[in-house]
Amino acid sequence: MFKRRTSRVRKRRQVRVLRARVMSPRIFWYDVRSALLSVLRFTLLASLVVAAGWGVWRGIETCLLENEDFELDRIVLNDNPAIDEIRLLEVTRIDLDGTLFDCDPDRIQAQLAALPEVASAKVVREFPGDLVVNVNIRQPYVWLACEPAGIGSRDVGTGLLVDRNGLIFPATPGLMPTASRLPVIHLREDGGGLVPGQRIEHPDYRRALRLLRVAERQIPEADQWIESIELHKTWGSKLHTRDGIEATFGHDDLDRQMTDFLAAVEHARRKGDRIATISLVGRRNLPVTFHSMAAPRAIVVPEPEPEPAGGDDLRELLER
Repeated sequence: MFKRRTSRVRKRRQVRVLRARVMSPRIFWYDVRSALLSVLRFTLLASLVVAAGWGVWRGIETCLLENEDFELDRIVLNDNPAIDEIRLLEVTRIDLDGTLFDCDPDRIQAQLAALPEVASAKVVREFPGDLVVNVNIRQPYVWLACEPAGIGSRDVGTGLLVDRNGLIFPATPGLMPTASRLPVIHLREDGGGLVPGQRIEHPDYRRALRLLRVAERQIPEADQWIESIELHKTWGSKLHTRDGIEATFGHDDLDRQMTDFLAAVEHARRKGDRIATISLVGRRNLPVTFHSMAAPRAIVVPEPEPEPAGGDDLRELLER
């Protein structure tokens, strides 16, 4: 007995498509013409874009870049002790005959900020013709001096200054009114690290800086009283004041030594003496020498001798 089919089977028709490309001279010419038209349209569109761009550029160049109203009229530089107008032009090479658009503020700022003595710079174009330049100069903290390296003490030509962050920069004439009274730290050798624009890492500087910081905590206007600090052998430093005191400090226990130093100076002042040298390494019986305080003395004036007898007759004889 045959089983009954439960589903129907559909037979799909297989359709075969034959694609054929027919080529003839007429069809070939039609294809060539279509391609030429497409190239022509693209060329015309590109030409219009180029012409429009060139026209816009010429308009900008004529209206702005070559406009006399936008010529560089003046440079407004803020008052500072390190950068003047001549120095500004030497560094930035600004074209004084150009327009304000020839001055790139970012480039000028980068050139000024690269100078060791400049902390920051800001350049702004103010139309129609002003270039405003503001520079912030590093504030000097101490002088550096190193005889083996040819670095003079408080010298504009070879002297070096250090700000509170330890960055080295050269001394300029405009900084002298402020820097001339600052302390000098003497270094025994260069050590290869005394380069303007870099941070100082000299061991002599670090030891002297510790002593200077202790003095600043205990002495009002310490930077105006201290003349110089130099390393003394390997175990201490010598501090020189502007009133002629030479104080020798050890590298340790600086706060106690500075307290003893100030107490000794005050005690000598009350006694009417002036300390010349003092060693503060020990805790008791500090060795001290004093400046000579010689009392004023009278100048002996010889008495006039009596005139010899017959002096009047002799004088009358000579006057004849």
